[in-house]
Amino acid sequence: MSKRLMTLEDCIGIERLNGGDWHAEKGLVCWASNHTGGVMVKNLKTGAETKYTARGGGEGYARFSPDGKYVSFLSSLPGKGRQVCIADLASGEVKALTSIAGAAMEPLWNPDGKHILFSSSQETADHTDAPSDEPVVIEDFHYKVDGAGFIRPDGHVQLFLADAETGETRQLTQGESDWMHPCFSPDGRYIAAVGNQNRPKEESIGYDLFVMDLQAEDPQFRQISQDLIMVSYPNPIRPVFMPDGQSIIMGVLDPLADPALGYPPAVLYSFSIGGGEPVRLFQADAGCFQCVQFPYNAFCGNGLDKVQLDPDTGSVYFVSGWQGQANLYCLKPGDLHAHPVRVGKRVIHGLSRIQQGKMMIAEGLTDRPEAYILIDLNEPEAGETLVQSASEVLAECEITRTEDFFFATLDGESRVHGFVTHPARQEKGKKYPAVLYVHGGPHPFYTYGFTAEFQAWAARGYAVLWCNPRGSSGYGSRHQNYVRSVDGSAYTDILQFTDEALRRFDWIDENRLGVTGGSYGGYMTNWIASHAKRFRAYITQRSVVSDLIGYASSDMQGDSKKYPNFEEFMVNALRTSPVSYAENIDRPFLILHGEDDLRCPVEGAHQLFTAIKDTHPDLPVRMVIFPQTPHDQPRNPTLLRRYYQEMYDWFDRFLI
Repeated sequence: MSKRLMTLEDCIGIERLNGGDWHAEKGLVCWASNHTGGVMVKNLKTGAETKYTARGGGEGYARFSPDGKYVSFLSSLPGKGRQVCIADLASGEVKALTSIAGAAMEPLWNPDGKHILFSSSQETADHTDAPSDEPVVIEDFHYKVDGAGFIRPDGHVQLFLADAETGETRQLTQGESDWMHPCFSPDGRYIAAVGNQNRPKEESIGYDLFVMDLQAEDPQFRQISQDLIMVSYPNPIRPVFMPDGQSIIMGVLDPLADPALGYPPAVLYSFSIGGGEPVRLFQADAGCFQCVQFPYNAFCGNGLDKVQLDPDTGSVYFVSGWQGQANLYCLKPGDLHAHPVRVGKRVIHGLSRIQQGKMMIAEGLTDRPEAYILIDLNEPEAGETLVQSASEVLAECEITRTEDFFFATLDGESRVHGFVTHPARQEKGKKYPAVLYVHGGPHPFYTYGFTAEFQAWAARGYAVLWCNPRGSSGYGSRHQNYVRSVDGSAYTDILQFTDEALRRFDWIDENRLGVTGGSYGGYMTNWIASHAKRFRAYITQRSVVSDLIGYASSDMQGDSKKYPNFEEFMVNALRTSPVSYAENIDRPFLILHGEDDLRCPVEGAHQLFTAIKDTHPDLPVRMVIFPQTPHDQPRNPTLLRRYYQEMYDWFDRFLI
């Protein structure tokens, strides 16, 4: 029986895994997804699967209790908000453990199984559509966040500790600061977490490392890091205690990095809970230059950690991007250089705890969505697939192949990595239109992960072109240099990649090329449209349009300090803004934007639409604004369906 092609509905409704855990002694694995409607627990010996649910929405982030008798998870309960729930695996009983006013996040068991640690934001749960009768008072930077709006005093993320039996909950932190990514010491006495209570608000990603002694007479968090920024954005690392509980391994933004890189690489440090100078544990080399990764098109590992410790050997395992791969590395005690453990044309983006020399990882391939795989650290290239997402799509649909290649940049500074996804059911001798996708960031990178959106385009008869120009991470510090993403180098890389793809694949029709991308990818779409003439149509998504709009209206406020005066800053901001060149845009142009986007405010979409339409009254230009949509594609399935349909209709109209 022949397989069918992927459809728009497959793309919208594809299964994504959400959190998970495995318990070696009990032989169990748990997980949730957007399809399960609850938490699934599978017996690895018998293969039997059981679903546990509190009958709430968005259930996930499942974790086994230390003894394997219970599984905790999050559930958005009607009238109660997002709470921590517990399922008794023997009786099947499910109960809501907490009843806090805020939305619970990241529940974590104490090693003795008696308490659950979690974070919560009061404002997240209390948000309603009713207008506030309180004015917003603003006196400093970082006063709003995309997807959340204005930061109010009760909107900060705090830490809570709940009794696993009674649900009695006490708040561990308070005030106008945020606390995230907590963990317990092996004996359960200490809690480590990152917080920003001693950071100015304009340092929106600035976090320090803190420790709390739960056995102290008056437990309080005590800062143990100084002058270093803990990794929290955009791919957070949870602190990890060493087996003796006296030191903590944590990812740090490299203080030795060249400021020109933009977002610095992350490296590992060891911090003593007693204080003293931290110890750098990581030295970059040709195969691994940081201990974190920013994959753009990989969705595996949501809810799983990025760093784990082997309690038997003291080795630290972490994931890092390298040349489109997302690999698993090991840092052994006393060795500054990471050793590859599981590498190749795959994307690993989540790690479960190490037990009995084994670890569950989240991994995807270009032709296979994410799966949870159990690997033996002594034989890491083998593995047992425990959970496979989107299994129905894999069983029913044709997945078209993707090829990749490298080429040297014109200035000889670097090499660019490009991918070409073939159109479905390709016929020999036939020419096909192509869509060039530019990733956001600019520091994220395209991986060897499965991309449903690309497969849906391929099913419609398009080739999809995607690459990692300069500014992308995962190819070394020189390639990641932020300046190269905005000084014309990345623009040239993308055009050169297009030429190289046309040279290598003569079935791509050079007269039917379209460009699209979101955020920075939208910025580059705008820039290409106003500076190049080789593409036939454009779709810009949640795009950067004007540096002046970003300076004042984005949730990432600008900085004029490097200019001799404010006037020069203003003039330069106009010079580097795509909207300033709107009169050069003379090909069909579609603008997709979220009404609630604070990263790239919707004002930019209006300005770009007006500028193009004003200078080219007869040019096909269309702007579609999506309600309840922040800096992302819509999450509402109905809106997302319309979003994709707008894209399909536009390119079908001008490229087919």
